[in-house]
Amino acid sequence: MRGRIATTMLAVGTIVFALSVGHADAKSDKESCSATSTDVINTNPDGTGAECEASTGPPNQTTAHASDEGNALSEASDGGNSASSASGDGAGSEAQSEDGAEATATASGEGATTEAISVSGTTKATAKGTHSTADSLIEGTGGGTATSTATDGGDADAFLPDGEAGDAVATAKGVSFASSEVFDGGGKATSASSGDGSDAEANAQEGGVAKATGSDGASEVEARALEDCNATATGSGSGGEATAVCEKVGSVVTATVTKGSIAEGSDTAAPVCTPKNGGKAKVKSPMGNCG
Repeated sequence: MRGRIATTMLAVGTIVFALSVGHADAKSDKESCSATSTDVINTNPDGTGAECEASTGPPNQTTAHASDEGNALSEASDGGNSASSASGDGAGSEAQSEDGAEATATASGEGATTEAISVSGTTKATAKGTHSTADSLIEGTGGGTATSTATDGGDADAFLPDGEAGDAVATAKGVSFASSEVFDGGGKATSASSGDGSDAEANAQEGGVAKATGSDGASEVEARALEDCNATATGSGSGGEATAVCEKVGSVVTATVTKGSIAEGSDTAAPVCTPKNGGKAKVKSPMGNCG
């Protein structure tokens, strides 16, 4: 699945820090910077680098800390507040904010990467462990919060691509994927994945609430709340599929599977329950229940 939205976010792995050895301590593997109205670049010969960009529309707040060959970029404009921290060989973190927004990006572990970008509201991205990736983005001016957390090789995305306020939270543990997106009209989207191969995606709009939880290799767990309604999908077991979709105000739809079973529930079509491997498949919806 992994249907990610296109954004203008920079790939942290491609951040290139201009050398400024005069600011670096060759005996140290740590670099840092803090700036409110200037641009500062501090680098170490081993590749560790910290960059603060605060010269646009000051005063701003930027801090960056890097160690162990990591690279941290903190950029703020027009009253933004950004904090970035990276530790580990190839680790990269990027925090960007503007117009009073806040962005915090933290990456630790070999190859861990984070991006937190806020046009408004508050974003936070945290990645811990080898090759973990966390991205949080708010593109619109309506505010809100976007929080992504990835550990032990996980990949977590929390996005608010439109102008409405909302709350997007994504958490990925192990080699799994979690994505939460809030679109027009706002809402709350929460996704959590754990265990290799698990995939959980939650989408909300128009005030809806969507929650998707995938574990133990559940490959397709999706919750979509397209109106002011509630959709919850929970799946476990290799190959498990749970889909919950609501499109009518006030509807409540839940879909739950175990041991790789399949369940589909909505408020516009009859439910589908297909138990597998001795597991369970269950749906509760306005269109009927099964399982």
